[in-house]
Amino acid sequence: MVQLDKRRATPCLGSAWRKSDCTIFTSPRRARDCARAYDRCVTTLRADETDLRATSAYYDAFAELAEQRYSSNHVLVRVREAFRRAVEAHAAGSMLDLGCGPGTDLAWFAERYPGRRYAGVDVAPRMVELARARLAGRAVRIERGCAVDVPGVFPGEQFDVIYSFFGPLNTEPDLDGAVAALAQAVTPGGVLVLTFVSRIYLVDSGVHLLRARPGHALARLTDRWRGYVPQNPLHASLYFPRQIEARFASAFQVERREGFSILYPAWYRAARFRDGGAVVRALWLADRALNRTPLWSTGEHVLYVFRKHG
Repeated sequence: MVQLDKRRATPCLGSAWRKSDCTIFTSPRRARDCARAYDRCVTTLRADETDLRATSAYYDAFAELAEQRYSSNHVLVRVREAFRRAVEAHAAGSMLDLGCGPGTDLAWFAERYPGRRYAGVDVAPRMVELARARLAGRAVRIERGCAVDVPGVFPGEQFDVIYSFFGPLNTEPDLDGAVAALAQAVTPGGVLVLTFVSRIYLVDSGVHLLRARPGHALARLTDRWRGYVPQNPLHASLYFPRQIEARFASAFQVERREGFSILYPAWYRAARFRDGGAVVRALWLADRALNRTPLWSTGEHVLYVFRKHG
């Protein structure tokens, strides 16, 4: 789930806590304890390889609090609702949540659309355990793995819609391999609803420049972004829209693209804005208007709807 660690959001990176929360719940000791547990994992998964173990530990370190953090952040809640509406726009008999975390969105969709076939996959073992517990009795299959693992953990299965919220694909070491795996896992004519943490976030960069922090202002332009909290790095790759579209072009066509938190606050600034206040409502409307301009991709997240060829 890139919610990154300031994540997460967990989205994810997509979670909802203050900087001090992150330093507590992603402590080096907790991360080491999680990493030791992975030594008992079956090493046939791409998710078990060295370059993803730190990511697994990162997300597992706050797994127990993830659900609370998701629901208590009003900015995050509103953005998640918009992501869900983008998924709801597509009819589906089967759905896969890529980076399902503790099962937040799987549970939401399963409650509203019973009768569909649901599955989830996440890189973090504890997130998988929590999602399985939450969805026990709903016949939702949840497995451990990253995007590249999907054809292996769901052999012979295809899904009408595969969705991913708050940037899990930003932490995929092999995005080309992930695209190939998703092309194999989605039905012909099926849809991917994918969100990415943006490489260019103009408002955030401007804030850092005003605070005389040029390194922070330019951090997203580096080849390997360290996430929201440098002392607890989550190594992620950020992409320009043209890079994302080029990676998916061989198997998919772009059906929709939309930016979020262009002027509307990022999830990690929610405490500075009153829930339901006039300011956040106005900024949300401003974001929707800016999506009709070249500034659409200059916010915290971008959302893509890709449809598989033929």
